[in-house]
Amino acid sequence: MVYESSEDKMQAKMATFPRDILFCILSRLPLKSVLRFCCVSKLWLDVIKSPEFGYLHSKKSAGDPTLLILSHRLLKENIISISPISLRGHHLHISDNSISNLVGSCSLNLVGACNGFLCFASFNHDRILVCNPITIELVILPKPGTTLPPEPLTMVYGFGFDSTSETYKVVRVSYSEGSLHGDANLKVSAEVYNLGATGSWKAVRDFQQPPYGLPVFANGHLHWLVHPHFSGADRIISFDIGKEESVMTPHPNIGLRFSISELGGCLSVVDLRKRTLIEVWVLKDQFNNYWQQEYILPVGVPYGLDMGLPRLISISEKNGVLLIWLQDAIFSYEQRKLSRKKLLISGLPSWLDWEICCGFRPSLAPLRGNLERMKENMDVAYFTSDMEIYSQPIISSQIVEYKAIGKCDGLVSCFVKNGMLVP
Repeated sequence: MVYESSEDKMQAKMATFPRDILFCILSRLPLKSVLRFCCVSKLWLDVIKSPEFGYLHSKKSAGDPTLLILSHRLLKENIISISPISLRGHHLHISDNSISNLVGSCSLNLVGACNGFLCFASFNHDRILVCNPITIELVILPKPGTTLPPEPLTMVYGFGFDSTSETYKVVRVSYSEGSLHGDANLKVSAEVYNLGATGSWKAVRDFQQPPYGLPVFANGHLHWLVHPHFSGADRIISFDIGKEESVMTPHPNIGLRFSISELGGCLSVVDLRKRTLIEVWVLKDQFNNYWQQEYILPVGVPYGLDMGLPRLISISEKNGVLLIWLQDAIFSYEQRKLSRKKLLISGLPSWLDWEICCGFRPSLAPLRGNLERMKENMDVAYFTSDMEIYSQPIISSQIVEYKAIGKCDGLVSCFVKNGMLVP
């Protein structure tokens, strides 16, 4: 005689739920719970993996902001391991288990993050892709139609969401490096690609000033700092994703030493002029340009900084806790309790080049791309799991032994000098 446990009976009963009821129930659950239910039955798996459910779940149960670390490995191919960072007591912990691993035939750099999607561009600007690391879908964008001149160019990208048309857009901005020093004739060209629309790039009106660095998506706009070699009082240039036009965004008079970020869906500026104090201003109303000072926090005297990089690595907010990651210290601040903790880093892959990604919200949202085209582009990039990487003995030994000497060495050295790494 075969006995069924109460849990088995419950799972068997749940596996027979009508599809529309499953949609209704599962769409209201957190992402982590939904992913666990993939193994209940084939019906449940089919429901959860369907694009219709992914879109519905992303609308009803938006994920919390999640800090990611992207570790770059150069083996037989270029591998980017995408791992979550979590707050555990007095530790900022980097998980040993990757969400997924993006394998590319060329070197890829993160150029944008919006909701549950990441955007990458190749080092030579020949390839641009958008992916969802949770569903492991990716789309390779067609090459822009604009022919680039032979002179050295600065290429800047942005990635954001148009809530009116409910489409994601990639922005590519280019300008001549030799024209940055006071050239009145500086031309800053821009193109936009609309995912799920015509499938082609469209030229838009030139930017007023040259953007620089990674953008921040907030208030329906992409925001960049203006290139440091370019003069002007306003240091933030913004691109309205819906109207597809650039504007200068006035900001508090805090000089030139500040960084930008997104906090609670709003653009924020982090004032770093004072060596032992950080001030955070938040743009509460984009239309009326209303800024509010949100935080004033002591951070200690800087020590051992890599002067080629900003002191601020990232700033993010989750469940009422502000997380400030500097080169020389990490703090969590809970405003409700007025408590501040100094944190250590555990699990950092210090032997690899890595970058921090803010603004990612895990999602099952589907990419609105051509499925046949996705399959055709697997020679450019594809996803693989930790198990598939480490199950190959030759590659596994290379991962353990490989020591990268790159852009993160100065940061890691600063972490060590300030005692920030868990022994």
